[in-house]
Amino acid sequence: MTIKNDLAHEARLATLLVVGLSAALVFGIIVLAGGDWLPGTIIVVASLIGLARQIPIVVKARRQRPPSAPQGRPTG
Repeated sequence: MTIKNDLAHEARLATLLVVGLSAALVFGIIVLAGGDWLPGTIIVVASLIGLARQIPIVVKARRQRPPSAPQGRPTG
């Protein structure tokens, strides 16, 4: 796999995980608001840990992104 494809795959995977973990976080907050402390706490803590593990992956993928093609008309 080329570097560009590898980074694109890693970025897609991280995006899907962040969306899923964000939904789990919202669900955990709703469960906590409903008064179920133990399952709500477990869901919130697990989703926060998962989100925290995704942050370095997203930062790495953004830093290693290959330069984009030049925009506009060429000069000269």
